Amino acid sequence: MNLTQELYIRTILFRFVMENSNTVSIPLPKGMILTKGTTEQPKEQVTTYQSMIGSLMYLVTSTRPDLAYTILFLPQFSSCPTEVDIKPAKHVFRYVNRTRNLDQFYPYPRINAINVYVDADFASCHDTRRFTSGYIVLFNNSCISWLSKKQASGAKSTTEAEFVAMSYGTCHIRWLLQGLADLRLHVPMALHADNTGSNFLAVNPQINVPTKHIAVDYFITREALEENLFVLLKV
Repeated sequence: MNLTQELYIRTILFRFVMENSNTVSIPLPKGMILTKGTTEQPKEQVTTYQSMIGSLMYLVTSTRPDLAYTILFLPQFSSCPTEVDIKPAKHVFRYVNRTRNLDQFYPYPRINAINVYVDADFASCHDTRRFTSGYIVLFNNSCISWLSKKQASGAKSTTEAEFVAMSYGTCHIRWLLQGLADLRLHVPMALHADNTGSNFLAVNPQINVPTKHIAVDYFITREALEENLFVLLKV
C-alpha cells in the first residue's frame, strides 16, 4: 500500500504561486541561522507566512517525516516574520515541489519487528541554545511514527541531549507496547542511538556528579531496559 499527498501538494503550490518555482534537494538551506524578529523590524505578510507553515504541517502529520524538523523550526517565527524568515519558508515549498511524488510504502508484513531511531542536534536554537530531539519508528522497515521536538530543559553536553532524546523514544515504545497488548500481539522492539556516552549512561546504574542534575523522568530509559521492554543498539 502506498500513501501519497501529491494532489494536496499541487494544491498548496498553486495557492502560494510556487508551482513553477525552481526546485531544491534539501528542505532547508545549509548553514541557515534564524533568530526571532522584534516588533521594531518590518514585518512581512504575517497571515501568508502562517498559512504557508500550516499547510506544511498537514503534510508532516500525514505522510512526510522528512519535513518534521523543518516544521518544528519555522513556526517559531510565525508571530513576527521578517523578510529573512520568508525565504526559508519558500525554500521548503521549492523542496516539496521537487519531492511531490514521494510516498509512504507499506508492504505486506513479513518480519514483525519495531525499530526506534533517536537522535539530537547540538544547540540548534540560537535564541534559547536548546537542543532538538527527534525519533522515527519503523515497523517492518516502514515508517509509522515520527517526532521532532525542542528539549524542555537545557543540556550541558551532547551526551545529555542524546540521553533526553532516548527518553522520548522510550516513552513512545511504552505507548506502542500498551496498544499491542490490547491487540494481544508481541512484537520485539529495539531502540537505536548513535552516542556512546548516552548508551553507556542508559545501562550503567551509577549516577555520578556530571549527570545527577538530569531530571529524574529522563531515566525511564534505564528502567525500561531493566524491565526488558526493548534492546538498546548502537548505530
